[in-house]
Amino acid sequence: MKAAVFTGPYEFKICDREKPKPGPKEVLIRIRAVGICGSDIHPYMGDGIDRREPGIIMGHEASGDVEEVGSEVTKWKPGDRVAINPQINDETCPMCKKGLPHLCDHSLLIGSSMRGFLDGAMCEYLIMHEKQLYHLPDEVSYDHGTFLDPLGNAIHLINRGGVKLGDVVVIIGAGTIGLLAIQTAKLAGAVNVIAVDLSDYKLGIAKDVGADICLKSDDPEFMDKIKAETHGTGPDVVVEAVGIGVTYNLALNMCKKRGTVVALGFTKPELDIAIQQIIYKELNVYGSTGYADECETTLEFLKMKKVDIDKVITHRLPLEKVKEGFDLLCDKNSGAIKVILNP
Repeated sequence: MKAAVFTGPYEFKICDREKPKPGPKEVLIRIRAVGICGSDIHPYMGDGIDRREPGIIMGHEASGDVEEVGSEVTKWKPGDRVAINPQINDETCPMCKKGLPHLCDHSLLIGSSMRGFLDGAMCEYLIMHEKQLYHLPDEVSYDHGTFLDPLGNAIHLINRGGVKLGDVVVIIGAGTIGLLAIQTAKLAGAVNVIAVDLSDYKLGIAKDVGADICLKSDDPEFMDKIKAETHGTGPDVVVEAVGIGVTYNLALNMCKKRGTVVALGFTKPELDIAIQQIIYKELNVYGSTGYADECETTLEFLKMKKVDIDKVITHRLPLEKVKEGFDLLCDKNSGAIKVILNP
């Protein structure tokens, strides 16, 4: 089979690998679509390369067809269309037993080397345990099926923020997750969703997918405009989907007293944070990582077209052009938001 192997910063090699064979409880999947995630881009650029060590096959947002099943698999059969949950948990730790498998003490992620070297889906065939798969509805394309992970993340972070009817929500960062969070915040009942970014192009797409107001974060009148849109109090919920100190502090500074800031963006392990804002405004700051029981909701949203995915997917490329896809995402002028590879 063909596989795109990450060999070092800005480099991929298309290799021939032996087609894997499923174990008793495993399923062999013919990968039809795999998305490039923002968490893949930073190691590609040489930043935090321990998260995607050279030699790994990246890719954790994927969908495809069941080609072969192990001897003890009963739920799946060849020909089934599936979306992959890339978060692997042990089912035995305290978090798993509490129904929080995404916080598993021994969690792994396919296509990542952060907690253990585990190849991903930027290849023609992938082996997964049967419990990691979800039926992909006939109404959902393979490309849209790759959004089980990013849309699951967006739904989870809006749930973490406790967004309710009538809330004013600010989404900082109009990348893939940000654009999905705009839409899920509206679905949760937010009356006013404000998108924040530096890119006019991305803010244009944010407007297309439902943002009520679009603001550039470098606008000298930014805070005045936020106050005007929130009756002077600040937003109820702010989602940080960028991952740098400047935008985290922007979120803390604008959020209303006893409001909520949801931390999703991640580029460095540590940042300088405006702790005084958290203390004196009694802010609720919630982390959000992955998703727990949102998979079925995510697939239902995709099936019912509750979320506009086509405006988020900007490029589709064959697996052999994987480097071109990554380079597009590294180029701020390319207009790339979500790049899908079709092996």
